[in-house]
Amino acid sequence: MRAVVALSTYELDALERLGQTVKLARLRRNLTQAELAERMGVSRLTVVALEKGNAGTSIGALLKALTVFGYTGRLGEILASDPIGDDLDIAEGRKRARARTDVADF
Repeated sequence: MRAVVALSTYELDALERLGQTVKLARLRRNLTQAELAERMGVSRLTVVALEKGNAGTSIGALLKALTVFGYTGRLGEILASDPIGDDLDIAEGRKRARARTDVADF
């Protein structure tokens, strides 16, 4: 069963921009959706969904597209530079998540 994730308007807009970026990368390489899909090993409809910023498109599909474009390592670099986390680390220090006490122990 797939988990449903509620996304804000801001997050949906970000997905749409990501999809537009994937489409632009495809067009710059003179690839059709069908050609990209074949190289990714997915259906053309998966590429359509990715380019539309469909929230249900898997992160695996995005990784495959990045691989075709020659940017496999870029996905992992997103949080490699984490200035917000660095600032929090400096201000508050690292803390472990607290154990939940409101959960029944069966």
